[in-house]
Amino acid sequence: AKAKKGKRKKQKAGLNKSILDVGMGMIRDALKAKLSDIGGLFVEVPTRKVRPSQTCPKCGHQEKKTLDQRTHVCNNCGYTQQRDIAAAEVMLLWYSNNLPGLGTSLLDVDDSSSTSNTSKRKNAGSMKQLGQKKRQKSQLTDGDVETPSSTK
Repeated sequence: AKAKKGKRKKQKAGLNKSILDVGMGMIRDALKAKLSDIGGLFVEVPTRKVRPSQTCPKCGHQEKKTLDQRTHVCNNCGYTQQRDIAAAEVMLLWYSNNLPGLGTSLLDVDDSSSTSNTSKRKNAGSMKQLGQKKRQKSQLTDGDVETPSSTK
């Protein structure tokens, strides 16, 4: 939205920022829901801590870069890569806990992931699948007490 001249220009700028934040939040929520529907895993990297576009995926060295620097060149180890690809490598390495010098990943805090041991999550699936499994289990233990589920 275009701001009018005068006192409300700053308010309008703040409103525009909040609208953009809500929009990104809605995209994130929609992406989480879609991934959940297909059995995927949504992982949000703490970018303020990890700083993927300023971190070397090979040695973990962090160096501030300007937005016009489109190539990552590490002054510590010499690794060179397109900046966006290097940032994606950093995020993948952070998640798998293989990035030198940075915190814990989901794998360390015992959260399941799509690549973790599947024996721990044999009952994982959509809410519909979970409900069906519970009904089947209940029917096996209670006999004919529960009404069978309808099929669509």
